[in-house]
Amino acid sequence: MKIAGRSAPRLDGVEKVTGKAVYTGDISLPGMAHAKILRSPMPHAKVVRVDASRARALPGVIAVLTREEIKALNFQYGTIFKDQSIVATARVRYVGDPVAAALAEDEMTAEEAISLIDVEYEELPYVQNVEEALAPGAILLHEMGGAVAELRGSNYSRPERFKGTNICSYFGYRRGNVQQGFHKADYVFEDTFRFPKVQHYSLEPHTTVAYFEEERLTVWTATQDPFPLRDTLAEMFNIPCSRVRLIVPYLGGAYGGKLYVKSEPIAVALSWLSRRPVRLALSATESFKTITRHPARVRIKTGVNRNGRLVARECEVYMDTGAYADAGPRVTQKAGYRAMGPYRIPHVKIDAMSVYTNTVPAGAFRGFGAVQVTWAYEAQMDLIAERLGWDALEFRMKNVLKKGETYTAGDYRIDCDLREGLLKVAKEVGWRRKSAKAYRGKGIGCCVKDAGGTFKIAGATVKMSSDGSVVLQTGTV
Repeated sequence: MKIAGRSAPRLDGVEKVTGKAVYTGDISLPGMAHAKILRSPMPHAKVVRVDASRARALPGVIAVLTREEIKALNFQYGTIFKDQSIVATARVRYVGDPVAAALAEDEMTAEEAISLIDVEYEELPYVQNVEEALAPGAILLHEMGGAVAELRGSNYSRPERFKGTNICSYFGYRRGNVQQGFHKADYVFEDTFRFPKVQHYSLEPHTTVAYFEEERLTVWTATQDPFPLRDTLAEMFNIPCSRVRLIVPYLGGAYGGKLYVKSEPIAVALSWLSRRPVRLALSATESFKTITRHPARVRIKTGVNRNGRLVARECEVYMDTGAYADAGPRVTQKAGYRAMGPYRIPHVKIDAMSVYTNTVPAGAFRGFGAVQVTWAYEAQMDLIAERLGWDALEFRMKNVLKKGETYTAGDYRIDCDLREGLLKVAKEVGWRRKSAKAYRGKGIGCCVKDAGGTFKIAGATVKMSSDGSVVLQTGTV
């Protein structure tokens, strides 16, 4: 083996360290114009009036995009539920929600143009977190009934019973009879954990260059998901996929924050209006107002026997998906699926919900729902061990799934030895040895995570040539 087990040089290393790597922000086209976005200063309001006449009259302004211009398009979009618009039509739902955009010969003129757009708002009540959003009488962000959607082989739903609430999506799982399980348990513990909002903060903000030319669309953009984005743009602008070319230069960091559709439709819409190449480069502050990780509230109730065996677990997960669904239903489904942890538990009840709030939309982030619930159930495993005077490692060893066991019915069997992994980690960190330094402790944990933003299964094609060389074709990271 010439490669396995050895450090391989990065193929892109030289270009990056010498400054030759080309990112979306480096793209320059003849006649390229520059775009800026006018964003809502309010968390929730009706858009009463948008007057862009002063902006259009400014020298150097090429086009202004408001709710009037997008009427000819399929302007509603969304990763799973189509609840988002290119720019606001009737309401704004968070501070930073795009209301209009201006295109000009240079960035300074575009910036001045958006300051000249007059918007009249009628302020509405707003909800800042899950508790406020689910309170009786809370204002609704979206008037939705039941909904079902599909993405990459998985189904997502908002059952009809949640009509009239701010619940965006629901995932449930049952195994055994959880009430019987708690009845059989010698000890029952219930804890609630909260996970804060986290920002991706990539070095490269969201940047797009778009050009409509002779009914063909070419888009250079910082995205992790070019093909679904291409399909969405084709649908929105009523052109065949074969006439949309999407190019991804080097990516300056993403971590999930550049999955699915972000600010690309605004750049494309301005090019559609002007037939000019359009550059839309968000600032770091604007990227903060584009996407974030889901804050979460996780309630876990766990039943345990005197011998240290887990008997039952009930888990209630609320994911704050912000003003729009984005990937929230997918992240929530993944969080619910992983909430049991890698443990043998005969009786399980899980309810996971994404919830609309008047905050920045939340979407994909590394871990894809696993981080919030893993922190919660592993923290509770430590608390249970501490309360009962058990060793946290031994408690996990008694309950962790063995190689060959199944996580849920129909899943592939566990293909690794989690017990061996835990023991190796414990040995390396000197689990039994007390730390010699004050305020220095040790912790150990274990989690389960299936594929995040894609199918659980992977495919590959291997081609062998007559000269003995091998070509491997696979989609992986």
